[in-house]
Amino acid sequence: MKWFKNINEDLNAAKRFSLVNKFIIFFFNRGFHALLYYRIANKLYKWRIPVLPLILTRIIQIIYAIDIDYKASLDGGIVIVHGVGLVIGSGSKINSNVILFHEVTIGRKGIGPVININDGFPIIEESCIICAGSKILGNIIIGHNTTIGANCVITNSVPSNSICKIPSNHFVMYNKL
Repeated sequence: MKWFKNINEDLNAAKRFSLVNKFIIFFFNRGFHALLYYRIANKLYKWRIPVLPLILTRIIQIIYAIDIDYKASLDGGIVIVHGVGLVIGSGSKINSNVILFHEVTIGRKGIGPVININDGFPIIEESCIICAGSKILGNIIIGHNTTIGANCVITNSVPSNSICKIPSNHFVMYNKL
């Protein structure tokens, strides 16, 4: 079953990142807890069970200050480091082996129920690192194996194998290869 496979991939990814055993991660890692509750809420949403997905996401918001919308699409193998202030919007798509740090926002640029034709939600391809404080906004794609540095605000698509960072006074993007 893909649901259990994703949870196991989350555990394995957290183990690779933190170098502690799965027991410790399962019972004490807040990033894993947020992903676990998201996966349960998302499954309930897909089964068209009302209200419970909202309650589960609210529990994680209150306990850990992590807001992952139950309508988002997250593959297995995601690691949330620290996590406080993390926001993932409802239409966002995050592929496997992505590492997310605290204060990251992944969502649309606009607010309200009406979405501008040019607005939408980001897609984060596999094996990306999204550092603390980064904001990834709009209908864009972050290519695989890309690193988004701390406090970057990304509103345009970024090609694969890139590093985006803010040195002292300006934004720089260059290819890793």
